[in-house]
Amino acid sequence: MNDLIRRAIAAEADERPDPATVLAGLRRTRQRKPFGLVVGVASLTVAAAAAAVVIPMTIKKTESAPVAAAQPATAQNVLLVGTDDVDFADAILLARFEADGSVNAVSVPRDIAVGDTTINRLYRDDPARLVSAVEQVTGQKVDHHAAVRMAEFGKIAQVVGGVEVCLKKAAVDSITGVSFPAGKQTLEGDRALAFLRQRHGLAHGDLDRVRRHQAFLAGLAAKISKDNALALAREAGGSIRVDSGWDVLAFAQRFQGPVKIVVGTLPVGEPVTIADNVLALPADPSRAKQFVEQQFAGGAPAQDGCVD
Repeated sequence: MNDLIRRAIAAEADERPDPATVLAGLRRTRQRKPFGLVVGVASLTVAAAAAAVVIPMTIKKTESAPVAAAQPATAQNVLLVGTDDVDFADAILLARFEADGSVNAVSVPRDIAVGDTTINRLYRDDPARLVSAVEQVTGQKVDHHAAVRMAEFGKIAQVVGGVEVCLKKAAVDSITGVSFPAGKQTLEGDRALAFLRQRHGLAHGDLDRVRRHQAFLAGLAAKISKDNALALAREAGGSIRVDSGWDVLAFAQRFQGPVKIVVGTLPVGEPVTIADNVLALPADPSRAKQFVEQQFAGGAPAQDGCVD
């Protein structure tokens, strides 16, 4: 699989025909592979992601499960993780990809209490621990997972010519001093990364940052195209990790146009103190599971385009 992607990208660099066509030939099938849309799905990881899922130039395996045989498209739940520089999960998104390519997703706040720790610390120890915790709190089975470093999203935004977001009011990060004006604005590079990371100076702290992740995700999805897909793969490919049982090419067949994504945030209670005086957010299992079921069924309430 990795060799196929390298050869497709090399073909693009040599100004040969559409890399999707090259990939199709390499797979010895007449069906055109929507390579650009695969990358677009990955870029939704961010969350979180994003993206959602890219076929990177070097896929780092996190499991040893065998690759499943290609099957007709069915709905799948994909856990998308955006990690910081020490592999804590800064963004956690459980996304349900329907057979038609539409996506309903739920952001899982990183400070949810799991025993004597918070959910964001589980990925570094073992991705399977995070998968299990998300399954327990949401009541949904995770079919596959993908992770990308959050630091990549400033570069990703630059590749697509910037990502448009909208703020209800001006905001200043009290730690870094970075400021953002009210209204619509296009972000890339360091400012995009600062936007995704800000929680200080926001009324609801990390919960407001989750909404920023969602707004950035929607703006990024709107900018993905066949023209910039390969550039995105080259930029972010080396930092994407997916489980080894995932046939990403087969998964990508459902995406035949722009990705429609609707995102909500898992409801949590007021902060509580857990071990080592760490503040965490409790999640009521029954309430959380009901929310996710409603979200995945397409019953999410409409949200305005601007965030705090």
